[in-house]
Amino acid sequence: MSALSKVWVVSEAPERFAALGAVGRRLGERVEAVAVGGGAAQAAASCGAEAVYTVAVPEGGLVEDCAAAIAGAAGEHAPRAVLFAAGKRTRLMAARVAAELGTRVLNDVGRIWVDDGALLAEHMVYGGKAFAVERVREGCAVALLAEGLLVSEPVVEGAAREAAVSELPAASAAASARLVERRPRTVESVNLAAARRVVSVGRGVAAQEDLALVDELAAALEAEVGCTRPVAEGSGWMARERYIGVSGALLKPDLFVAVGLSGQIQHMVGANSAKTIVAVNKDKNAPVFKQCDYGIVADLYEVLPKLSAALGA
Repeated sequence: MSALSKVWVVSEAPERFAALGAVGRRLGERVEAVAVGGGAAQAAASCGAEAVYTVAVPEGGLVEDCAAAIAGAAGEHAPRAVLFAAGKRTRLMAARVAAELGTRVLNDVGRIWVDDGALLAEHMVYGGKAFAVERVREGCAVALLAEGLLVSEPVVEGAAREAAVSELPAASAAASARLVERRPRTVESVNLAAARRVVSVGRGVAAQEDLALVDELAAALEAEVGCTRPVAEGSGWMARERYIGVSGALLKPDLFVAVGLSGQIQHMVGANSAKTIVAVNKDKNAPVFKQCDYGIVADLYEVLPKLSAALGA
């Protein structure tokens, strides 16, 4: 058997269903969608699912409080896999669903497929130093799909169908946590995982205003700008959404340019799937030179203006 009998895709974000549905159709003979909250039902119905279930967030509760309702329905309808897009809220929700079903979560899955009736999921281990493949032969698999997988999954247009929509029993709010208020958080709108070219900067840049050199190179390459964790969370020079690494964004771009960064595994694991890696660092012994395809041993303050000028010529 080359496909699972039934796959569920679950999300509270409407924009996630197109890619989740595409993965689900690749893995399963039948795809059913679970829309958490009131705003995702229409998107769930458009992702190619044969059936759509909606579950309301309880009054005063959180998205993850819907886990018990989802797990209960999964126990009744018996999907072979329940797929979530990896995110802050969905991590906890997936963990609760898995616990209710007596299993564990396949975290940050970068590749997923079916072989001989079993679900196989590949993800990084040991801080990105290796990849592991887990095989689920029976029962229900709960998986969190990494952003890179969802971005690269081909989405077939016109997958919408007349799906029956039904509502799952309402979940009760968690006793240990209560929603007190909602306040908007200012975030930078960037999707590094979708970028084909990325320039990443480390602490080799001496001052925040010098990031203009990186921006000029990125503009010349038509690339997005990313950074190491110290640049985002240590100095606060760049937004948290631009942090690349084991606990940040995981990328698969065509081109990754590492500027003024040492190349520690915690950062490079986020980009080691790039087709081409170029490094600029004045330290010839920097670890990044063991991981790049092309290396420039020079001061970035001399190299970047020349690269930008040459690319813009």
